[in-house]
Amino acid sequence: MKATAAQPRVLKHQVVRAHVESLLDTLTEGDPVPAERELATRFDVSRETVRAALRELLVAGRIERRGRGTVVARPKVVQPLILGSYTEAALAAGLSVGRELVGWRNLSADEALAADLALEPGAPVLELERVLLVDGVRVGLERTRLPTERFAGLDEHFDHTSSLYAAIRSRGIEFARAVERIEAAMPDAREAALLDADPRTPMLLLSRVSYDRDGIPIEHRRSLYRGDRMAFVATVAS
Repeated sequence: MKATAAQPRVLKHQVVRAHVESLLDTLTEGDPVPAERELATRFDVSRETVRAALRELLVAGRIERRGRGTVVARPKVVQPLILGSYTEAALAAGLSVGRELVGWRNLSADEALAADLALEPGAPVLELERVLLVDGVRVGLERTRLPTERFAGLDEHFDHTSSLYAAIRSRGIEFARAVERIEAAMPDAREAALLDADPRTPMLLLSRVSYDRDGIPIEHRRSLYRGDRMAFVATVAS
């Protein structure tokens, strides 16, 4: 007999997820989702099975937590991977963008940061940390580190609600390229609180070093985005 490939096993919570997704298709953004107990009774499964299904739907961005309840979520914000500001891209897409200042800090570059920014270890560095909002929702936590000597006074004059990239370009600095790493991450307690997210929410961590036309590093940026609210798309050409 001809051998056949083993069929993938469909887990019970995946069946429940499909049923709940069908239910969500009948609802609109902001509508309440039935409680775990009600869904467990409706589909004759345990609450743990329902919880696993809802967890996947939360990560997929189909539902979101509001207080003690769960509601139908708006679609994820999809942003292009670009050499520039993601908030500028969001504005270009017609979205409402906001930035909340977490704070400025003066740092001394450790060996890793010094290597990224082509500095001597111990060189002074400016750090700017902001929460990024799209349509009023906290979606990202952005930490940018800049050589103090090159950006002296920026912390005194920069409007934190505006585009940092625009402020850098206004100094005559042109972005030429960037090296970016994207990976999955989990937030720590502080990050989850700043993003108003469940500490178990998967995140997208983007780490970038940007360079000017002379190959000199401009910034080291670490951006943590909520995986349940954000997605990124890249265009690749041959």
